[in-house]
Amino acid sequence: MAEHLTDEEQLEALKRWWKDNGSSTIATVVIAVAGYFGWQYWETSQQAQAEAASVIYQQMIEASQVQPGQVISEESAATTGHLAGELKSNYANSLYAQQGALMLAKLAVENDDLDQAAAEIKWVLAQNPDEALALLAHLRLAKIFYSQKQYEAALGELKIQDAGAFTAAFEDLKGDILLAQGDQQGARAAYQLALISLLPAEGARRALLEMKLNDVKVAATVPAAGDSKE
Repeated sequence: MAEHLTDEEQLEALKRWWKDNGSSTIATVVIAVAGYFGWQYWETSQQAQAEAASVIYQQMIEASQVQPGQVISEESAATTGHLAGELKSNYANSLYAQQGALMLAKLAVENDDLDQAAAEIKWVLAQNPDEALALLAHLRLAKIFYSQKQYEAALGELKIQDAGAFTAAFEDLKGDILLAQGDQQGARAAYQLALISLLPAEGARRALLEMKLNDVKVAATVPAAGDSKE
């Protein structure tokens, strides 16, 4: 029993234990301390990067703002594009970079460069964004394909099992695409689903959707030339 050992015997026992286990104990302590401070450094570094990206993102938003009815100036567009590119280059894994890519896509659309706009949105989707941003990206990419008359590609972007709050927007665009393909029945069904899926905050879109639905109904009932009987 340890309590029956003399002070000298206890000291010798401690020396033997330290000889056998001391190095591994030191290594364990060193690893634990290094891990703790490494984690602290990583967290601090991540926070610093997030703050830096946030500042650039805010600058980008401010540079892109224009008065109602006006278009962005060439200088502001260049500044906005530069800042968005910086977010993608230096903070690629952040939400700010994904928003930067969407801004670059918007600028590309305004410059009628739809291929570049599509490339930016595909980059966003490749980053595995959160669900809401992914839905927005699919919707915008579908609009680009629709503008390019790539109807099947556009419909492919809209094949989402549950579009959630974007359901009305998805179905509205789907109706436009199907109508462009000559599928009036499919377009009518899509517009109807869009109407019943409108959120309270989307009330302003109701009148336009109702007009689209009525136009499809009228078009579907008007007899084709040469079909009337005398």
